[in-house]
Amino acid sequence: MENRLKTSNLPHEGQTMTLKGYYKNLPESTHPKTEFINEITRRTGVSFTAARNWVVYGMKPNNPEHISVLSEITGIPPEDLWSK
Repeated sequence: MENRLKTSNLPHEGQTMTLKGYYKNLPESTHPKTEFINEITRRTGVSFTAARNWVVYGMKPNNPEHISVLSEITGIPPEDLWSK
């Protein structure tokens, strides 16, 4: 089976790649949905669970400042953040 993971920095001739070196040179993965929730938690100071409840379950924050932050992050007007 061919290895499909490629590193960005391969060792120069005569150098040996270590397992740790291989791991460190793997590209960073991205998880946009998790990063979005993390941005909300960072900007509002709420728990990951609270932010996730707002996004996934449509729960509305009690704090108007949190609603403003969500609107700022997404570009969605506050009145359109949740279905009516």
